[in-house]
Amino acid sequence: MFFHWEVPVFFLEEYIPEGLKLDVFNNMAWVSLVSFEVKNMRLRNLPSLPFISQFHEINIRTYVIKDNKPGIYLFSIETDKLIEVVLTRAFIGLPYQKAEIKTSPNRLLSKNKPQHQYVDITIGKNRPLTEEKTSLDFWLTERHALYENCGESMCRFDIHHKEWNLKNLDATINNIEYKVGKYILSTFPDKVQYAEKIDVLLWGKEKSKHS
Repeated sequence: MFFHWEVPVFFLEEYIPEGLKLDVFNNMAWVSLVSFEVKNMRLRNLPSLPFISQFHEINIRTYVIKDNKPGIYLFSIETDKLIEVVLTRAFIGLPYQKAEIKTSPNRLLSKNKPQHQYVDITIGKNRPLTEEKTSLDFWLTERHALYENCGESMCRFDIHHKEWNLKNLDATINNIEYKVGKYILSTFPDKVQYAEKIDVLLWGKEKSKHS
């Protein structure tokens, strides 16, 4: 599930690491809360493990560009399993945090008390898009790089997947509390989307100097 907010640039730009440029659409930045379930995650040439390879994730992202390659930058990345926090920090290097995430066909609940981050969303029906994808839809979702600050370097993870099969989604925001730079997610999103299962490949990180 994708929940997107249009945000004035000045709320975010000073919180973007050196070496990255905040990407904008019609002179506005965007912040997204993305919630999904990971199934059968595994390292290359190794089998998936039942308990380790399946978990829920919520991330808060914005959109950036470096060396003419658009991508995403994560302000927050949460999962419901402590072992995922340990393993992903150790093997992938992403700053996962533990949160209490509960999902059902009609509800998404998450609590991250140490970070004061909460979400409670009632999920309704999903429906096919009534029109073709817009340029904004592509801009928000077809991003194939993830950038992470690695001290004196900027790391990039390349991401490969087929085009998202986006649908409209009925949803009610009962409560949401996330601070992103100077912006607080507390209102209904400007755009809500849903997508079915997709296979994803995440390549190892590459480092580049700040520029």
